[in-house]
Amino acid sequence: MEVSIYLFSGMKILFLNLIVMLAGLPGAPCFAQTNAESFYYAGLSAFGVRDYNAALTNFAKSVELNPRIPMTYNWSGRSKWWLKDYSGAIADYDKAIALDPKCGGYYSNHGQAKYALNMMSEALEDFDKAIELDPKNAQAYFNRGTFKLNYLTNYAGATADYTKAIEIHDDPEEEDIYFCRGNARMELKDYAGAIADYRKVLELNPKHVGFQTAMTNIANAQRFLSEWKKK
Repeated sequence: MEVSIYLFSGMKILFLNLIVMLAGLPGAPCFAQTNAESFYYAGLSAFGVRDYNAALTNFAKSVELNPRIPMTYNWSGRSKWWLKDYSGAIADYDKAIALDPKCGGYYSNHGQAKYALNMMSEALEDFDKAIELDPKNAQAYFNRGTFKLNYLTNYAGATADYTKAIEIHDDPEEEDIYFCRGNARMELKDYAGAIADYRKVLELNPKHVGFQTAMTNIANAQRFLSEWKKK
């Protein structure tokens, strides 16, 4: 059965929610200079409107003034990831992790960049480490679930990770997670579960990028269920 795969980049929660989360990390160092802080927040603002080049310019200036803030490297890495500079993103995440090795979010992002460069075993290690450090990190579960779905074809494991992400995410109405779980359930022949997930996607966002796939898979799942009941 051919089921459309939904990659990491589509997830609505993205990493904007990390702004608040990372800012409140226990022990996170304060900005030593006001200008460094100003450039950092200017970078976040640019990132929020998807002007990633402007974001990088501001993050670089912030680093020049204060090179000891892990969050700045993290967001610089996020900007590079969206610009498909995956090696540059990994280098930034390396610096963030070196400064704060106990932040699960950094490992989750690190794993995404490695996944993009086909560094599969290293990516999985990062996703596992992210969850070990932060068991309530919904993004890490989503990333690992997508890894299991796309690369390992471990559909049961993917379903479990997506379910966990849905349970702990601060926005339970996250359509992308349901879309991916629907894909995994289709592979598991859990057609009733897949239909429920795809319908949830369309309920939450009728203009979802996976709309056509969801509609096609709902029709297929309904047909498979009908055939199964006739046996």
